[in-house]
Amino acid sequence: MSMSEPLVFKNRPNQPIVVEGKTYWISRSVTVVPVLLFAIERQLYVPLGKRGIDMPNEQGKWGLPGGYLDFDETTSEAVIREVYEETGLNLPYLMAHHRVVGDLEHPYLIESRPLYLQNVSLRFPLMIFVDELPPLAAKVGAGEVEELRWVPVEEAIAQDLAFEHHLLIQHCLETYFCWNQAGDRTL
Repeated sequence: MSMSEPLVFKNRPNQPIVVEGKTYWISRSVTVVPVLLFAIERQLYVPLGKRGIDMPNEQGKWGLPGGYLDFDETTSEAVIREVYEETGLNLPYLMAHHRVVGDLEHPYLIESRPLYLQNVSLRFPLMIFVDELPPLAAKVGAGEVEELRWVPVEEAIAQDLAFEHHLLIQHCLETYFCWNQAGDRTL
């Protein structure tokens, strides 16, 4: 397996039904949100994507990769797929070749607070230690992810990110990774 080898997924994308002119999504009640952090020495970075014009809400705002759980996939498969589609990052490869704190099998937080379009949000912590940041290249069109960039974590937390992702990043850093604003970590 190489970093550039395309990933193949077995999921069946969710499909809507239309009843009396109104669209209903059958299985769009669970989202996966990886709090994906990359560490180079003592600096942390997050990959952020700018939401495109085809997105139903929060267009033009920056946010973490993530999305809905599809049919026929586990939550960890959904995280791998969403990260790959929205950033081009191959998590299985990165996790096999770098030191990692966190995992894709156990969310650190499950939130049941219907905010937008979902009922349950699963947050997965993942910190990957690298020598350099891998390239970002979305596998979806610009209507979904208009632009990608690596952002220092302090800058990301200071922004008003889509779906309050800046608060998710800060919460994960403080509660899961025991990180504070001074940059001290217990990893």
